[in-house]
Amino acid sequence: MKNKMWRGISAVILALLMIGGASPATVRAESIYDMLISELRESLKNFENTSYLSAEKLFLGDTLSLVAQAEGVNAAKCQYAFFFRVKGMFWVTLQNYSKDDHCTWTPEAIGDYEICIKVKHGAKIVKKYFDIRVTRELYNHSYISTSFVQQGGEVELTGMGEGGFGKLYYGFFYKLTDEESWHTLSDYSQANSLRRKPQKAGTYDICINVMDDDGQTRIHSGTLTVAPPLAKTPTAFTITVKSPISSPYFWQCSIEDENLIGYEIVSQTVVMEKLETYILQEYRFTTLSAGRTSLSLSYDTHSGSRYALNYDITVDKNLNYTINQSDGRYFEGETKPVLRPIKGSFAIRVPEGENPESWKCTISDTLVAENDGTYEGEDGVYAFTVLRQGHFTVTFRCVSEETAMTDQYRLIYNLYADESLNVTLVDTDGYYIAGMEWPDIIGAAGS
Repeated sequence: MKNKMWRGISAVILALLMIGGASPATVRAESIYDMLISELRESLKNFENTSYLSAEKLFLGDTLSLVAQAEGVNAAKCQYAFFFRVKGMFWVTLQNYSKDDHCTWTPEAIGDYEICIKVKHGAKIVKKYFDIRVTRELYNHSYISTSFVQQGGEVELTGMGEGGFGKLYYGFFYKLTDEESWHTLSDYSQANSLRRKPQKAGTYDICINVMDDDGQTRIHSGTLTVAPPLAKTPTAFTITVKSPISSPYFWQCSIEDENLIGYEIVSQTVVMEKLETYILQEYRFTTLSAGRTSLSLSYDTHSGSRYALNYDITVDKNLNYTINQSDGRYFEGETKPVLRPIKGSFAIRVPEGENPESWKCTISDTLVAENDGTYEGEDGVYAFTVLRQGHFTVTFRCVSEETAMTDQYRLIYNLYADESLNVTLVDTDGYYIAGMEWPDIIGAAGS
């Protein structure tokens, strides 16, 4: 382009020299000047600002590169300047005119901005404008209160977004896992939570979406099992009695109403205590239905003596049992056997929150498990007792009194206790410190 321009100017001079056979001295200086300027202007018609930015959208904290360039002129004779402003406000200089064709900008606030890059060649300046939005990255910390409910049980869906641009909107959707089409529980709005009592049994996929004013969308998904109404799972207890090995007799069990409590002998073992040998006989009892009944264990010696243990027991509608009273006669000098509830246990160690933050723990079904509090001398270790078979959810909330009890973190453990009261982790939900592993369950299967 440079050569083309100078070829044009040379042609003008040559034409002037040839007009009327005149010599260079007879050509008016004004005509030469005018024609040179006209040719120069004609050559600058192809002067184009082709500057560009490294991105069209920027997250807060990121750095934008501004690159100035032009076509149709000699780049060696160009100078460049860079400016920005919040849309509609005053311009701020990033870099004044210089030979440097590159500039960087790290915005300090979110918003809509304008960028101007100017290229100057001689007295001519060509500008190019850009629109750019600075936003925060959008995160979705939404959660589902549990992954298991019975028909008619309540589940809470909570949308929690962080970052983004402008207002945040939440959408709640579901489908049966074997379906392809999603159904809307609640379309996008600023309402960030809802409660539902599912009436149809099945396994569902749940999505909680968060969207901002810039159109960023993040999805949080989970699974919810809705079970038909289940029969109450029983509680269980054991009684262990002993008898001399020299006697061929064993203890016998009788229950007034066998519809309320069932039993089985789970072990018979030989033990030696203080140079005497005994047979230990362990009975396991399981609650079956509500009511009141009596339970008796009896032992007849070869000499005709009888030992007996009698218990009056009430079973409530949740199949929990209560010992109303007990009496009986046992071997002289021996402590009477007691009913020992069959229980499981596990623990979760959570890190201590920064003062004045602290963890609060809740259990969805206290019939299945209960919180025993923290271990004495073991900061952050929460102990739990498993009472019966079933699904349950343990939720930890790290809260701060300084922020009106706003959750800092929420850890949701969906668990299952089997017939032997061993606990298995089904899945987790909630939100925690970015990049940190969730606290492990101590004593759970697979832990």
